[in-house]
Amino acid sequence: MAEQKSLFEQFTARAREKHAASLNELSGGESGLSEIDPSDESEQETLESTETKALEREYYSVGEVTQHLKDVLADDPVLGGTVVIRGELSNVSRSARGHVYFSLKDDEASMKGVIWAGVANKLSFDMEDGLEVFVTGSIDVYAPYGTYSIVTKSIEPVGIGAIQLAYLQIKEKLEKEGLFNLEHKQDIPEFPRRIGIVTSATGAVIHDMLRVLRRKNPMVDVLLSPVIVQGEGAAQSIAKAIEELNHPEYNLDLLIVGRGGGSLEDLFCFSEEVSVRAVFDSRLPVVTGIGHEPDFALCDAAADHSASTPTAAAEYAVPDYEKLIDEFYRQREDLLEGMQDWLLFFEQTLDQQATQLVDRFQRTLEQAESQLSERRERLLSGIEKHLHTHEQNTVRQAGELNAFSPLETLARGYAVASDTTGKIICSIKGATLGEVLRVQVTDGVIETRIEQITKKQKKEPDDGEYRS
Repeated sequence: MAEQKSLFEQFTARAREKHAASLNELSGGESGLSEIDPSDESEQETLESTETKALEREYYSVGEVTQHLKDVLADDPVLGGTVVIRGELSNVSRSARGHVYFSLKDDEASMKGVIWAGVANKLSFDMEDGLEVFVTGSIDVYAPYGTYSIVTKSIEPVGIGAIQLAYLQIKEKLEKEGLFNLEHKQDIPEFPRRIGIVTSATGAVIHDMLRVLRRKNPMVDVLLSPVIVQGEGAAQSIAKAIEELNHPEYNLDLLIVGRGGGSLEDLFCFSEEVSVRAVFDSRLPVVTGIGHEPDFALCDAAADHSASTPTAAAEYAVPDYEKLIDEFYRQREDLLEGMQDWLLFFEQTLDQQATQLVDRFQRTLEQAESQLSERRERLLSGIEKHLHTHEQNTVRQAGELNAFSPLETLARGYAVASDTTGKIICSIKGATLGEVLRVQVTDGVIETRIEQITKKQKKEPDDGEYRS
């Protein structure tokens, strides 16, 4: 009953205030009155009637109570407008439509909070459980659940700026993925012919870079892809330009991504995840020059080479043409001197080797001649010995054959008779009286005619001889 009486008292007080406000609206415009006049009996009766009706009621609906709470909050001088609340995030979740719901708590209490998608999509950092934040917004009572929550207009981390927190969150995430590891770095081409530049088309940066490139190497072609380098949509603009310049149709050898100096917020587009991934995914080597010496964007960490300024990036990207020419002539002279020294050395070496070759050939020839002479002597000696032996054998065999030779027989006084055709007459049976015979003796041939043929008488055996 005490709680109900307190509630009745609140309603009564509220009714008094509303009645006074309505009277003020009716009469205050002309008379300037801002308070109820207690001496006015009609006004006093009206107030008493209102109080009586409120006290006569025994209950209020949930909707009436909730609406009353909303009205109280709306008119409260502290909670009725924009309020800043400090607390720790918990139960952070994002709906399919992009709205973010969370609880905001401290050691004494907890309350709900919501960030509509239009605001949530513009947050530069990720809301995480346990993060202590300042939430700016308005207190609202959600009648269906009878709960109150803060409808967030902006949110900032405690002790660190939102941009700095987002920078650290993205850095930690990409480091874990290995986007900054050295093994992913590409070699910068020593003599690039065509370079793509990703920066703003206006301002001093592009002019300084072009001036450096023209001074150092006017032979290099430059293709500019103008982008937004600050504010909303800048990171997407940078990523799209890098992706576009990687197309083979541009035939580029190198990319330079640059921007002049600025605050962390100004340079944050070069640390957003979309632009950092574009640098990492680039098929072409990337040289960055973002801000000035102390500045360091995450694109610098993902690039193949990071320079301290845009002009330093341009200086690094191309070799000095004049120095190249000087170096060319110096190396040309060194090469000519080296060739002369090499030719002289080669000539001396060739003469030395030719002399050695001739000496070696001469020694080989002399050894061959000596061996040939030795072998010739051995061969002639062998032939001579062989011929001598053969001659002795021939003489011996000729002597042996001569003993059986008809000529030898003729030499002993025998003769060989043949007819005029050369047929040997071996028996009287082959001879005819009057036939001309040729009789061969040891020193010539005698022709004769057969005048008598005498048959040889058989010798009778002695009595003592054996007869068959």
